Amino acid sequence: MTADVERPPASEFPFKAPFTVDLLFELPENPERCEVLEGQLVVSAAPAPDHNLAADRLRTRIDAAIPAGVEAITAVAVRLPGDDGPIPDLIVTTVDLARRPRAIPVGQVHTVVEVVSPKHPSNDRLLKRKLYAAAGIPCYWRVELDPWPAHRGPVPAIVVRMLGETGRWKETTYPAGITSTIPFATGRAGSSSFTLNLDPADLVGPTRR
Repeated sequence: MTADVERPPASEFPFKAPFTVDLLFELPENPERCEVLEGQLVVSAAPAPDHNLAADRLRTRIDAAIPAGVEAITAVAVRLPGDDGPIPDLIVTTVDLARRPRAIPVGQVHTVVEVVSPKHPSNDRLLKRKLYAAAGIPCYWRVELDPWPAHRGPVPAIVVRMLGETGRWKETTYPAGITSTIPFATGRAGSSSFTLNLDPADLVGPTRR
């Protein structure tokens, strides 16, 4: 989910900044299109069909690969330090859903996936990368549907930023047209990870039978 910075007029909005993730559960309309980033309420434009298709197909693939006790969930709020509340397109989590948490505690979120929107890509490429890393989430997948300045090769492409056991980050780009073994985390850094064999082209192309 990529945030387009739109805010309702102050005269029509009863809440005041700085905002927290709990605000998302008090909003009367379209709370799934809002996030709290660095204390600011950010409203996103409705995603395009290929955006949702990519997220849905990734969830199906990841859900088939993860072990018992791990869940792949789309479009839920994550409670970050400072009570920020992004809503990624997909998370891999070990949260106990029987407790019915409103926002998923960041300590139980191990992989986040964002499908980049062309309107405000810097939120996913820079801001959220910084927030997720600072919060200790060990794996961040960024799905790029269009070319971007650092990559003029085939798209869609998946950019994976993974925290290794040594505490160092490694970033790898997986372009369309190649079936790659792509890692994702199912636990804290160095504790548990799995891989997915995937050609990113399959996220938006015709279904292969």
